[in-house]
Amino acid sequence: MKKTENSVKRMKELFSIREVSQLLNVPAPTLRFWEEKGLFSVEKQPNRYRSYTPQDLVRIADVMFWRDLGLSIRELGELEACSMEEYARLMEHSHRHLTDRLAECRRMLERTERQQAHLDEVMRLSRCRFGMEEVPFEAVAPFDFREQEKLIRYAQDPSCYVRYFDTRDMTTEARGILVPAGHPGPLLWEKTPGRQWLTFLIRERVEHSYASDVLDTLAEVRELYRPGPLLARYLISANEGGERIDFLKAYLQVEPRDP
Repeated sequence: MKKTENSVKRMKELFSIREVSQLLNVPAPTLRFWEEKGLFSVEKQPNRYRSYTPQDLVRIADVMFWRDLGLSIRELGELEACSMEEYARLMEHSHRHLTDRLAECRRMLERTERQQAHLDEVMRLSRCRFGMEEVPFEAVAPFDFREQEKLIRYAQDPSCYVRYFDTRDMTTEARGILVPAGHPGPLLWEKTPGRQWLTFLIRERVEHSYASDVLDTLAEVRELYRPGPLLARYLISANEGGERIDFLKAYLQVEPRDP
């Protein structure tokens, strides 16, 4: 009788893989993978089904804890045999790894917020035909795709890409990239105080050789202003009306026409 009671009690303390998966919110394939890698061992019943003990649950919970700290499967396998010195090195490595990840996540968050701001600006410019604003950057340098440093800057922030036009001849288009004041190299454009800048949205049809509405807009502007240099800063790309469109914010230097 006592043996039967102990067997019943033991059976009540066993868990199926489905129960463990639900209790710890870990997919069953992940549990099997961790077991295959030797992070814990599980007793199998005669029917080949896994039976997890409370001790197994504690071990799996420990694995989850260390995985959340960024330890690899290999490091987890070595953890139990770690001396105090090795344990300290492992924690130092984990701390450094997580610090790097945190810094990268902050950079990604900043880029996401910047993209959201560009999207908001496109929507605002779509509602407002023209505006008057100060140019928010200091200078534009020529951009050659063979220049690795500038190409990497573009990859990190495509909105640093600016195209320069002399509106007296729109075939003068030149690729540029934003640079700080005092940039030592050649420049396409440099900020000069006291200038008046008209802003508007440019739409370029990507699949139609980047044809844009800028010439029509310039014709409209010329009725009121004498246009000067045009800086077109890339914001975002999106589908509009079934077409892929590049959206750019135009900064057009203008002077009022003589009465």
